Amino acid sequence: METDALLHRILTAVEKDRRNHWVEITCAVVLSLATMSSAWCAYQSTRWSGVQTFRLAAVNKASRASSAANLAALQLQAFDASMGISWMQAKHEGNDLQEKFLFDRFRPEMKKAVEAWLKTDPFSNPTAPLGPMKMTEYAQPELAEAKRQDELSSREYDAAMQANQTSDAYVLLTVLFASVLFFGGIAGTLESRRLRIIILAIALVLFVVTVAFLGTMPICQE
Repeated sequence: METDALLHRILTAVEKDRRNHWVEITCAVVLSLATMSSAWCAYQSTRWSGVQTFRLAAVNKASRASSAANLAALQLQAFDASMGISWMQAKHEGNDLQEKFLFDRFRPEMKKAVEAWLKTDPFSNPTAPLGPMKMTEYAQPELAEAKRQDELSSREYDAAMQANQTSDAYVLLTVLFASVLFFGGIAGTLESRRLRIIILAIALVLFVVTVAFLGTMPICQE
């Protein structure tokens, strides 16, 4: 009788170990996959943070270039206006030599605008533009460059904000995978088989949802 009871206890223990064996294997697989996924998310978060840093540096560079181009445009406008006033004065005084001297030294943009303005007969046509700098022909490459740099700055800023959001999302995924590790680790230490299965099921559901979210995330290529 004692031998039978001992054998029964041994068989019961072996059977219990067999029932729990798959739980332990599942816990080990989930823990290993969650660990690797967490490390990947941390790596991607760091990469995207670097992208954000470089994008913000590009924003600052483009902003400085835009300010420099705007300043250059204002300085050239002041120069063109000064030259235009002197030219108009010489023309009004009938000083043909001074007029030609100044006209020949106009910047190309100003000379083109003055020539177009003269074609409107401004001295007898009351509807003519007020001055050559009001003509559409008076175009400044510096202003175009400033606008281009502003647009570049805006694009780089948007890219930096997107990189920041992506980095934050990877941090969130890292936290979720850490939660999977927490539940998976607890499941392997509980005595109650029912409770182990419940905790393991929570870990599995959280792992699957997090992996599905991870599958939609962009991978840093920069």
